[in-house]
Amino acid sequence: MRSVRRAGRVPRSAVMAAAMLILAAAAAAWAGDRAWTRDQVSQGLQAQGRAVSVLYEPGPRGPAVPVSARIAGVYASRDYNGTARVSTRLCWGSEQGPCVPLEGRSVETRAFDGRAASGPLLLVHRVEGWGNDHPPLFVRGTVTVWFGGE
Repeated sequence: MRSVRRAGRVPRSAVMAAAMLILAAAAAAWAGDRAWTRDQVSQGLQAQGRAVSVLYEPGPRGPAVPVSARIAGVYASRDYNGTARVSTRLCWGSEQGPCVPLEGRSVETRAFDGRAASGPLLLVHRVEGWGNDHPPLFVRGTVTVWFGGE
């Protein structure tokens, strides 16, 4: 009798690294090579139905974003550990938006095209159900903004 060995799971860090490489390649084809990216972790979500917002703006280590620069595409993703059901919206300017929902763990959108590339953009997270989890729940988010125009 032959033993069959199953391959282990691919580490999440390897999946994220591959996704970032694909994202970088798409960036060059999508809107040129000018973009800023921020990775952040939310404060802990404590209560079902109560929104927690995380602000994303260009950082000091990224490229300079001229005041006249306009959005030419946005990618956002989120990840968290656990079984809670979390809804997330990507918003430009404030929690009131305009906003687009993340379907699954990410969204790639042109809904904000033409708006100021310096943002701010926000990821707005809301626990819809805790499942087997309990507070606090932390959500890791990434926002990449491609821009043009000067």
